[in-house]
Amino acid sequence: MGEVSIVRIKFGSHLYGTATESSDTDYKSVHLPSAEDILLQRVSPVVKTGGRAKVDGERNLPTDVDDESYALHRYLQLPAEGQTVALDMLFAPTPEFTSPTWQRIQANAGKLVSKKSAAFVGYCRAQANKYGIKGSRYPAARAAMEFFAAKTDELGPQVRVLQIAVELPALCDNEHTKLVSGVVKEQHNVNSGGWQFKDRSQEFFECCNRKVEFGNTIKSAHEMYKRVYDGYGARARAAEVGDGIDWKALSHAVRVGWEALELLTTGKITLPIPNAKFLVEVKTGQVPYATVAAQIEYLLMAIEHAAQESKMPDTPDLDLMDEIVLHAYSSVVDDAK
Repeated sequence: MGEVSIVRIKFGSHLYGTATESSDTDYKSVHLPSAEDILLQRVSPVVKTGGRAKVDGERNLPTDVDDESYALHRYLQLPAEGQTVALDMLFAPTPEFTSPTWQRIQANAGKLVSKKSAAFVGYCRAQANKYGIKGSRYPAARAAMEFFAAKTDELGPQVRVLQIAVELPALCDNEHTKLVSGVVKEQHNVNSGGWQFKDRSQEFFECCNRKVEFGNTIKSAHEMYKRVYDGYGARARAAEVGDGIDWKALSHAVRVGWEALELLTTGKITLPIPNAKFLVEVKTGQVPYATVAAQIEYLLMAIEHAAQESKMPDTPDLDLMDEIVLHAYSSVVDDAK
């Protein structure tokens, strides 16, 4: 007796409600391994079928069909790891095929997910970093760099930030630039020949999480923010004006952001995505880049807050996971006798 499927789900854009004429077809499944593989401890965690050979970077065609199936024990580990695919499968409303084992898994979804499950928002963060989103930090860094460069040319490299402090509030017109107070530790040589540390209050100019003390030179400030600005790279700068953007990837970033926020606040994910129309518009490049960037930025901040307030458990019910696997795999072995 070979592998037995316990669920098969039409996945991807067809599950999210964002399918277009160019969408391919993906299936995700969970299966029980054969008794032989279970007893000999050679169960493959994932089995892939279908699909065609593609060169690097080539995307699927509308006619392509991919099918990926997870062994039950491996699948149950994935929601706790924050794997998007597993979470979307867990909350899929209408599988093409289901079973009592899968129905039990879905009925206990709240015990199989945890606060860590929302870690799949890492994809959202990755796309934000890739395109210099997160508050349009790229323009903020550029403004700081250009300001300190101009002041260095005008006043000379040795002028201190404190000497132009009165002009700094004009730069603080975005959430990534501000004036802050803090405490720094200074090392002092004491009479005994040892060293002593004392706290000293200090004012800072901060942009994109990089602080410059008022006692630093404006040249050093310019050099710091130039490094920040350069760090975003050509692709982030192109994204600011809408060039070279992977709109499909950004639509996925928005989607996983929505899903993470809903999961943290309600303990579930609604599928198809309620506002799938907006995702399709992002996916097809119909939404201005600035609008998408603002949406992703909002989601990242909202998710951070929701994670602190979430009533989800810190860890999934590991005993339940083991019991489900033990019962299912034992049945497979018993049936093979």
